[in-house]
Amino acid sequence: MAVLPSSTEVAFCRVGVDSAWTLLETYLECSVDFVVHCQGRFLAIDCTGEISSCSSIAAHGRPTATPMPSLSPPEDLRHRSYLELNGELYVVGAMVNVLRWAQRFEFDYSSIVYRCNLLDPRLARSRVQDAGDLTLFVSKHFRHSFAGTSASMLKRNRIYFFEPLYGDQNHFAHCLEIADIATGTSEVKLFQEKAQAFEALGWIRPNFSRGRGKSTRRSSS
Repeated sequence: MAVLPSSTEVAFCRVGVDSAWTLLETYLECSVDFVVHCQGRFLAIDCTGEISSCSSIAAHGRPTATPMPSLSPPEDLRHRSYLELNGELYVVGAMVNVLRWAQRFEFDYSSIVYRCNLLDPRLARSRVQDAGDLTLFVSKHFRHSFAGTSASMLKRNRIYFFEPLYGDQNHFAHCLEIADIATGTSEVKLFQEKAQAFEALGWIRPNFSRGRGKSTRRSSS
């Protein structure tokens, strides 16, 4: 499934079923920003955080999309990314405070994570403050985020953003923002020298498959 620029439609193509891409109207009011696959369905999420459930994508016939108003994001949360983890939908966002000093503005924010079990009829979101031995990896450029168990030199119960939320974007082009899920506080680190003509960064997620010849595949995230 693909996200289209400035559109409430998404495009899908089923391997072995379709010979071309097909457009699907999500019936969301704003353009789709994210697509997440969770509990056997695709979720189209617009720029305000409203969600539409796309069903029957894997089957033959015409898929349908139904908005889910009960899954609206928490009030005042600025979402930064969505991801699926252990069958639940996670939203990574920020609670922002705007401070005005004389003729300038300053921004103070804390990173927050919520999760929701789509199989729970109440569809209630709950705050995540302890993700255990997990690290969340987020990038706005690739519109896809994921989680994994902590590895060497990576901190547990943290969110690794490939771009800080506020500040000089030219200066922050090659910086990491690392947020503590428990406290919401962040630190920004320069992780490499700026490379010429190299702007949009994203995570590379290894996808190891043991097939004939024990080949290894890698997919960008």
